[in-house]
Amino acid sequence: MADRLNLSLENRTLVGKKVGRLRREGIIPATVYGKGVSPLSVQMNARAFNETYRHAGRTGLIDLSIPGQKGISVFVHNLQRHPVTRNIIHVDFLAVDLRTEVTVDVPVHITGESELVKRGDALLNQVLTSLAVRALPADIPSSIAVDVSGLDRFDKSIHVSDLSLNTKGEIVTPADELVVSLTQAREEEEEAAEEEAAEGEPELVRDEREGEENEGE
Repeated sequence: MADRLNLSLENRTLVGKKVGRLRREGIIPATVYGKGVSPLSVQMNARAFNETYRHAGRTGLIDLSIPGQKGISVFVHNLQRHPVTRNIIHVDFLAVDLRTEVTVDVPVHITGESELVKRGDALLNQVLTSLAVRALPADIPSSIAVDVSGLDRFDKSIHVSDLSLNTKGEIVTPADELVVSLTQAREEEEEAAEEEAAEGEPELVRDEREGEENEGE
């Protein structure tokens, strides 16, 4: 469970193409919507948001302070980035009711190291990078740790059913889904070599009969 964070916002009057002026001044436009909140157009200091987002990510609760509004608790729901600079240019905040459970995709964090991987005999194959978790907003974890140090044989793997939360709530991703497995390093190398060889082969000459038919048309 991530720490609760606070962020101050201001009401925004500029919309459309005019918001470009805000961005040049180091301000990010944003929208707040969700449970019990009419959509709000707001803005915030870019540095303040970037620092908050660095700690909160998509799973940390943020308590917003907006003039004329009672306390609103949100998750970062969506980010828009500039296609070249990758700077954040717009944020969607999703307001939540702290008394109602929500379902959030929580990132998987790999811990430990398989002895087979360490020796170079195997490659780690991570199938799922996030898991759906249902819990009260304040109980959503920042990440789910998956310890792979026990994968000491190729027939071993980790499924959702092998995992549990350190907080209240439950993982709702299907229990039989594969999270992490091992692949033999040699097999991966051989497949890569075969693909390279196939790419280097000359194209086949088309069937002579096909050419004759085309000539007669």
